[in-house]
Amino acid sequence: MRVRRPARIMAVLLVTFLLLDGALLVLRERYREETVRLRAGIPRLEQQRAEAAKAAAAEKSAVMGEIMRRQVQSEGAIHLAVNTDSAFVALDRGGARLRTMPARIGPERRVGTAPDTVRVSVPRGIRAIERLLGDDEAWPLPSWLWADRGMAPPVERGGPGWTGPAAIVTTGGTLFYALPVSGPLADSSYVMPGAIRLTADDLSAIRENLSVGTKVYFY
Repeated sequence: MRVRRPARIMAVLLVTFLLLDGALLVLRERYREETVRLRAGIPRLEQQRAEAAKAAAAEKSAVMGEIMRRQVQSEGAIHLAVNTDSAFVALDRGGARLRTMPARIGPERRVGTAPDTVRVSVPRGIRAIERLLGDDEAWPLPSWLWADRGMAPPVERGGPGWTGPAAIVTTGGTLFYALPVSGPLADSSYVMPGAIRLTADDLSAIRENLSVGTKVYFY
């Protein structure tokens, strides 16, 4: 009997160790599966956060747009109203709409050459007309324009007529222009980022109603 007891103890210990190893293997597999599940859930969580942030930004933009529209209607003087969502520019006097003009809105884009890059977009809020350009007047275009168009940079950034007829520049540098016949903007398929392109007829028709200081509402 004394000889057999150590053997039995060893057998019990062996079985115990085997059971512990099995339990550890099961726990390790569950841990691995849980890790895989959690890692797979991270992109979904990030996507949900991004969607929530986007929805919040859209809601904020809608509220600001409504506030801006009401402010536009209360403005008694001649002014321009730019609806960036519906892509039109209106000439208004108070709540009366005098002319509605379809517009092509320049895309929001990061421009320039790294590390000197900047994100350009059409503004939101209130600006004012800063310059009314003549048909053959030269106005310096932004230096990043040529790189954005895949062109070699010029010696001079402005040439006569490069912004088309009757172009308008607001405070902050937003450009309203019509398709020119020469220069880097003379491409019907291209609209300069952060700018607004109208037809030459529309720009000419509203020109006599505008002056330096005329308010421009972007919403």
